[in-house]
Amino acid sequence: MDLRGGVYTYLMEKKAEAGIAIASDEVDKSIVDDARVVGGAAVGPSKKVVLGGAIFIGLLIPVLIILVRDFFNDRISSLEELKRATPLAVLAVIPASKRKRVLPNEPKSLLAESFRTARINLQYLNANAPRQVIGFTSGTSGEGKTFCAVNLATVLALSGKKVLLVDADMRRPNVVKAMDLPDGPGLSTWLIGEATVGDIVKPSDVPGLDVIGAGPIPPNPGELAESQRMGELLTLMRGQYDHIIIDASPIGLVSEFVVLMGHLDVTLYVVRERLTRRSALRAINELTALGKLGRVDILLNDMKADKADGYGYYTK
Repeated sequence: MDLRGGVYTYLMEKKAEAGIAIASDEVDKSIVDDARVVGGAAVGPSKKVVLGGAIFIGLLIPVLIILVRDFFNDRISSLEELKRATPLAVLAVIPASKRKRVLPNEPKSLLAESFRTARINLQYLNANAPRQVIGFTSGTSGEGKTFCAVNLATVLALSGKKVLLVDADMRRPNVVKAMDLPDGPGLSTWLIGEATVGDIVKPSDVPGLDVIGAGPIPPNPGELAESQRMGELLTLMRGQYDHIIIDASPIGLVSEFVVLMGHLDVTLYVVRERLTRRSALRAINELTALGKLGRVDILLNDMKADKADGYGYYTK
């Protein structure tokens, strides 16, 4: 009996535990109202807001980058920007070119056409103004003043004029190298009285074009430039040549060009696209406004092919 009573008690305990387990599995919650879709679409996130925000941010960031870069970029990048930076006339636009020189056997190249435009504008606009002695300068080195001086002198000579090209940049002379001429006595040698005109004038490979190189680099180019012999040389050469092209020092770095200004009929200021800074034009603008330079024109050099067509402009 004790065994049966123990088994009975055990089974009753298990029954009670099973009842408790069943009762705990029952859900005591009920559905009051079934879920339904309002408006036929999900409430959020909004596809239009997400896409619109992404497009706005995608456009805003590049615009901000461009504006910031343009704000800090002080370099001349177009003809229109050059016109805004200076009231001086733009004589011609010189396109970017791999050629270093206009050659006599290539008179119809794009480079030759652009310098021919500069020659025509220089000779026939303001025709009553003197234009025999033409000086080239720039704001700093590397803007192409020697390149422009050599090629304008070449184009003038090819047009039948008798031209003299003088390298007056006695600190960094480049004309003799550009013209493939040998080194020797030059302007500095004449100025110190150790050479004659016949010693320093050299014929070039262009008919009608002679060259006076800078000569040995002197220790005092500024003092030599303002010597009386500089004026004597130019006075003598005026009687022998139709045009005298002077490749002078950059106006923004040294004082030699300021000394030469009194000998020039026309100053051509070379601006190089993507290199010349707008601030560099302030000096030439101020000197012109004060009447210290006389006639000054601008040459825009190294213009990209998609911005220049080989023909020039002469605009105020």
